[in-house]
This record gives sequence, structure tokens and C-alpha cells, in this order.
Amino acid sequence: MTKTVKAIVQRYNPDKDDAPYFQEFNVDYEPGMTVLDALLFIQDRFDSSLAFRWECRGGQCGSCAVKVNGTARIACRTKVDPDHPLRLEPMEKMPIIKDLVVDMAQTEHRIRRIRPYVARDKPAPRPEIIHAEEIETLREIRKCIECGACLSNCPVVHETWDYAGPMIIRQLARLELDPRDVEDRVAMALNEAVYSCTTCKMCEDICPKNIPIPGLAVELLRAKAVEAGYQLREGQQVFLDSINKTGRSVPEKSTPLLKEIETEEFLVENPRGRVAFFTGCLIDYRMQNTGKALIEVLNRNHIDVIVPKGQWCCASPAFRTGDMHTATAAAERVTEIFEHAMEKWDLDTVVVACAGCGKTLREDHRPLIEKKHGEPPKFKVYDLAEYLLDIVGKENIVPPKGEIKMKITYHEPCHLGRGQGVVDQPIELLKMIPGVEYIDDPYKNRCCGAGGGVRAGLRDLSMKIAKTKKEYIEATGADMVTTECPFCTIQIRDILKGTAIETRYIPDLLAESYRKGDKN
Repeated sequence: MTKTVKAIVQRYNPDKDDAPYFQEFNVDYEPGMTVLDALLFIQDRFDSSLAFRWECRGGQCGSCAVKVNGTARIACRTKVDPDHPLRLEPMEKMPIIKDLVVDMAQTEHRIRRIRPYVARDKPAPRPEIIHAEEIETLREIRKCIECGACLSNCPVVHETWDYAGPMIIRQLARLELDPRDVEDRVAMALNEAVYSCTTCKMCEDICPKNIPIPGLAVELLRAKAVEAGYQLREGQQVFLDSINKTGRSVPEKSTPLLKEIETEEFLVENPRGRVAFFTGCLIDYRMQNTGKALIEVLNRNHIDVIVPKGQWCCASPAFRTGDMHTATAAAERVTEIFEHAMEKWDLDTVVVACAGCGKTLREDHRPLIEKKHGEPPKFKVYDLAEYLLDIVGKENIVPPKGEIKMKITYHEPCHLGRGQGVVDQPIELLKMIPGVEYIDDPYKNRCCGAGGGVRAGLRDLSMKIAKTKKEYIEATGADMVTTECPFCTIQIRDILKGTAIETRYIPDLLAESYRKGDKN
């Protein structure tokens, strides 16, 4: 018997419909079927008036982008899941022409206004030779097929068209890197609000060509802006000044964790492993109890924990906003501190409790140190949840026994999920706590608006993004939202003030469950 998939398609004909509505179709499933195949099946078998764009069927034209189960993707390269319904809608932020066809005029206008061609001040006297090393950085960034999916998915564009969006910023970076172009593309990028990007990587995650737009375009243009002498916003600059002065991005408000703990060594009998703990600024200066909870959780799982006292900021704020001088100096200092810890305490693993720190150590420090010194840092970096599930192993984790009877959902930090590929492990830890009823949030990986220097420099925009995130969290009906990032924790606590929903860090919950279990 042929397997069928329920396709729920948004329909709208402005000539006769008062509002969009959904229509269901049963699509005969075939192995390897794409969303475009399903649409063509519906058009052929049920309704020839169904409107959608398509052309090449080869993932090269970008015509067929639609929202698939809430996320915009190109239909010809998105596979149909035979075990789940298929919900298809037009892309966001663009007026609907009919059904799944949207008006791209706004996007086309934005592309035209940046003059998306190599601009010359005079004709070349002869055919030019461009050497391979001059265009090497252009190879990845030129792959864009301008499908528009990144614009539809961008949490910043969702709130405001003041930000041109990933596709246009990518185009400016491409032209800035072209040695023939004479336009001031950095000034153009600032005019197109390049500092509005939260660097959440949603655009990279859904890009059919896998272009790392935040790194290759957004942060590149920001670095060139800083190099050219453009000033950061005051709220952003204060973080960098603090890093350079104290090694921490925030000032002391109470006794820091590294001053509060009396020893660098938290050792257990018969350890199964040993790690160094990179605290990061906010765990050290703002969330000391979370840092102590992480040490406790690792110790309870028979892991020695070393907490070097002379730690330094990973300089994530510098990497994100373009201050590469501060970023490079911090990367070298952090590498030196933890390679020394490796030798002194005989370990090769660093555990972090901050999504931004983990992403920065892995994605930013490693290639920078390798380029500068010929080899990357010698230590491996893991998030706490990743270390427990993937290295210690689920079967070896000491099960927490204290009951925490609550409905709990999870916010996936952008720099943990999309930034480091740590997606399922925090949820697995949550589900191990007795009494927890885990409620999945379909928008759990939607940016909260805290990252990329946006909370620091553009607080109003940050709060708009956060307000949308609040709506997603409230829709789950959960009593509590957990996360694995200090910035996300602070941001979400801010937006949930006045509600009954608590915000907690996963290590805190685990430690509480262990302690409750001790009393039983």
C-alpha cells in the first residue's frame, strides 16, 4: 500500500479571498521525495491553480524557497519526512502575490541600492590578472543563489527592515573583498545596519549553499569598520575597554567565583577523568552559584575539576564586534593559560558553561592560533552537557534522584546549537531529572536577541527580538525555561519579569536534584 503524507498548504488568492487559509492534501510518498516533488504532485493531481515558484530543480536558481514546517528552505533540496505532516507557507516579511508566491520587490530594491557589481573609477587598460590568493576568501561567499530564505528566517529582519539582512550583507562583503572594486562597501554596510545582526547563525544553518554569513560577511565587515576607525556604540566599547583593562568584560559586583573558591583543585577519589573549567566572565562575576554547581555536577560524576585562577576573557564581544586587536591578544592569553594548566595538571580537556565562550574557543581561537603559531591549541573544548553525554556517556552518568516536579522547556542558545552542534545533549540531561515534564518548544532555537553585540549596543532592537521569544516560551505552557548560556539567561529573565515562568541554568537544576536526592 502506498504511504501518504499529509500536506497542509497555505492558500490565498487576493482577487477572491479575504484572508489566507490552509488546505490539506494527501500526497503519495516516494523515497527521496522533495518538497518540490510534493507541490508538483498536488498541482498535477488535485489543483492546477496552486501557485508556487520553481525553475531548475537542481538547487541553483533559488526560485522555489518556501516555509517548510516553519522554516524557509528551497523546496527542491528539502526532503519530505514520511512520518510527519508537511506544512507549507509563503516566506515571511514579503507580501503574498498568490498562495506560496511572494513579492520580492523589497529585497530587489535593497540589492539594487547597494550597486551589486564591481565598481571601477576608470576602465582597465588591459585584461587584468587576479591571483588565486586574492580571491580565495571569495570562493565560499560567492555561492549565494539569492533564494531569500535567510531573509525570511532572520530574527532581526522579522522585527525590522532597517537591517538589510544576511543576503545583502553577504553581497557587500563579496564586493569589499574583490580587489577591483573601488566603492566604500564598509560605509555601505554600516548604512545597511550591519551591527544589527545577532550572529545567531540561522542564515548559515538554512543556507542551501552552507555559506557561513556571520563569519565571512558580518564579522568581516565589522572588523574592517573598526580597522577603518569607525567607532563602536558606547555599550559595546565598554565591554572591550574592560577586557583590555581587567581581563573581564564586566565589572565586579560581588566576590567573583575565582576569588571565592579557595583552591584550584576539586578532586575526587578514583576519578574517571580530569578537566579544566573555563569559567568565562559572567559565570565568574555574575553567576557564581552556577559555576559552583557545574563543579559539583562533574565531581559527583567522578571527574576531577581544575579551575585555574588566572583566567582571562575569551573576548567573544571583541570577535563579534570586530575589534581583532583585542580578540587576538585574548586568544593568545587564554591559550597560554590553559596549555599551562594541561601540563601542570596532566589533562587535555576544557569544559565550558557558556555557549558564547565555547563557540569562541572552538571557532574563533583555534584557527587564529593555528594561523599564528602553526598549530591550534592543544586542548579539546566541550560544553558541560556535551561532555557528560558524549564523553562520560549516558550509561555512566550518576543519575540525579531528587524530584523537581515542574513543566520545563528549553531555550537552545544560538552559539551552542548552531555554533557548536550541541543540540540534544542538554535536553537529555533535563529528562534525566526525576519529576521533570519536558515540553518541547518548536522555536527553541530562535534567537533571544542578546548576542552579536546587539543587547549591548542596540537595546531596543534586542528587546523586540526578545519579546517575540517570550511569546514562543509562553506558548509552551511551561513553568520554567532552562538554557546553557549566561547572556541568554539574563536576557530571558529580563523578558519574563512579571510572569510566573522561572529561568534556570541546567547545571543548577542538576545540582539541586543531586542535593535533594541526598536527603532521601
